[in-house]
Amino acid sequence: MAITKDKRLKVEKKIYDVMNIMDPTGQNTEYYKKKFAKMNDKQFYDFFKQDFPLKFQYKPFEIDPTMDTIMKALQSINVPINEEVNMPFLYTNSDGVPVKSQKVCVVYLPLKRMKQMVVKKSAFSTDISKRDYKTGNLIDTDKNSQLSDREVESLAVMNLENTMDELITVRGDAMNAKNEFYNEINAKGQVSMSEVEVTNSDSIARNLISAYLLSAHIQSNLVNTDYFLPRTLKKQNAEQKGLHRE
Repeated sequence: MAITKDKRLKVEKKIYDVMNIMDPTGQNTEYYKKKFAKMNDKQFYDFFKQDFPLKFQYKPFEIDPTMDTIMKALQSINVPINEEVNMPFLYTNSDGVPVKSQKVCVVYLPLKRMKQMVVKKSAFSTDISKRDYKTGNLIDTDKNSQLSDREVESLAVMNLENTMDELITVRGDAMNAKNEFYNEINAKGQVSMSEVEVTNSDSIARNLISAYLLSAHIQSNLVNTDYFLPRTLKKQNAEQKGLHRE
């Protein structure tokens, strides 16, 4: 299928209009004008057969679009930012129609790094298998995945309590709740914090600090309940009065 001259002009104009919104300096527009000027109609048509043919040329602190700019550019070409997403892995009716989610963000919006952040090839890790099971901290090559004190403080300042609870429990060292989370994800494809109970005693770090305090004859409620250890309460016999050890 060949492209006509009129259609090509309309396509180019649409590209330049969007680029001008994203890049008021006009550098991206000039880049694509020079690129398209070297192409005949067939080359221009074949150019768009590749995956992601148009790439925005970014230049730090000069060509640096904001979220508002990106949203204006998307609105100019009628691309929705939020859409209902099909979730056939959860449910599909007899007609093959999958259940839909609530409207969610379907556009990748750039999140800018803090200026103090230095990025290297080995600066990040995505695994949490190497863990010190005495303190609960990640160690060795996985220690970059752990949550820092400054990040927790930032969450507290921004009143993101739910996010903080998730990051320091099921995404942290609450191992029993973490295993339940994995099981729910494997079974249903998703999981919510309300579906899994997180107890005070389900934390490696809490248990370690509690043990240190008890050895110093200091009572705390980090994992204890009414001066009883969790293991003592678990061994409580409902048929007898009081507590006993096996």
